[in-house]
Amino acid sequence: MTFQPGNKLAKGGRPDKAFTDALRLAINEVDDKGTRKLRLIADKLVAQALAGESWAIQQVADRLDGKPAQESTVTIDDKRDAADWNRTELVSLLNDARESSAGTSKANGRLGKSNQIH
Repeated sequence: MTFQPGNKLAKGGRPDKAFTDALRLAINEVDDKGTRKLRLIADKLVAQALAGESWAIQQVADRLDGKPAQESTVTIDDKRDAADWNRTELVSLLNDARESSAGTSKANGRLGKSNQIH
């Protein structure tokens, strides 16, 4: 499989992003005192966090610890445990959920449907 030019997954490849490149140049410049602009921005963020700004505290925490993983919950109407379902029933359930989230609804016809998720 060959990658197209500009594909970020290609070896050494990255999409052409003029604004990103310009921003990287700007934040890496130094001021009259020899301090990089990126350092000045980081100092301002820390100052806002120390002043009690919750958004700044959150930004600092996200940068240092990483953003927490987003939780995902699946609710099954049937009273059985998920381990008790067979593959066909699970695929049908997922297909029903996908169809209903797309604005279409069908009667509870779990069995006899295609064994495909997408």
